[in-house]
Amino acid sequence: MKRQPTTSSLLRRLNRSAVVDLIRTEGVASPSSLAERLNISIPTVMRVIEDLIAEDLVAYDGFDEANVRGRPRARIKFRGAAHAIIGIEAGKGEFYGAVANLEGVVQTEMHETADDDGERNFEKLVGLIRRLMAATRPRGQTIRGIGIGLPSIVRQPAGEVVLTLGLGWRDMPLRARLSEHFQMPIVVENGRNLAAVGEWGFGAGRGAGSVVSLSIGPGAGAGVVIDGKLYGGHSHAAGEIGWYLDDPLLTGRPFEHLGDKQSLRFFGIPEQATKMLEEANTQYAAGKLTLHRLKGNVYDPPRLVVGALGHRDIVLGAVRLVLDATTLNPADSLVMAD
Repeated sequence: MKRQPTTSSLLRRLNRSAVVDLIRTEGVASPSSLAERLNISIPTVMRVIEDLIAEDLVAYDGFDEANVRGRPRARIKFRGAAHAIIGIEAGKGEFYGAVANLEGVVQTEMHETADDDGERNFEKLVGLIRRLMAATRPRGQTIRGIGIGLPSIVRQPAGEVVLTLGLGWRDMPLRARLSEHFQMPIVVENGRNLAAVGEWGFGAGRGAGSVVSLSIGPGAGAGVVIDGKLYGGHSHAAGEIGWYLDDPLLTGRPFEHLGDKQSLRFFGIPEQATKMLEEANTQYAAGKLTLHRLKGNVYDPPRLVVGALGHRDIVLGAVRLVLDATTLNPADSLVMAD
């Protein structure tokens, strides 16, 4: 297969994304340091910065002290507080929604009880988003987009929900239907995927190149971030152990010796497993849990940590994913100001 050449438009978008990500991570950076670390030219960096200033994503913040040549370097800072994302976690019998700025600060939180009817749940979701939009925000702050995480495989890039347990959605074109109500970027993703992105961007995995986020109870799943990018796999179900191993339609064959999956998925974790997890969490927190089972068997054992974001991991993952999506595709970044 012949490899498609990189277009100038794609290159500009990739440069934008890289510059935004580095300024966001560093807080403040100079154009020359950005060019050096990203291996792109100063004129290219300056063009990107001019575009980002026009979008109010970055701003000049004075000058550094003069360097050895006597020239002070301009400082560019990230304007994360000037923009917000609406993040929604759907499932577990309710909708949890939040408004958070691009620095990961949660400004407003709201809850809505879920129903047993799919159409009523969609109406409740729309209503919750409208209430979050109407909540008080800092003066001049814009809403950059909406991100939704839910317990389902999601077909991408359409944002189509395959099946949600408890929400009544099956083969639901959720992104398309929400786009009829809200004229701004919308991301629909598996909740565990968003949790992984949240921990990587703002939590326990911050600073790591790659992160795998594991979640058990009720249900079991994982999200995978590789080199800073969410990995969905060929069928957009990477990490969805419970779905894959249960369903012969997805795997091509049944797995009959996995134990009592029904109690794990639908009725919570058995008491013994719960105690084991609580003990492991305590040992992690105390720094006493070692990787002795991996030593000698894995060449480069991973660092194991407990998630730092708690119940906010999914909505903060939505913040990061929407920021990435709108940075790569600025023409789609319709915002809503006060």
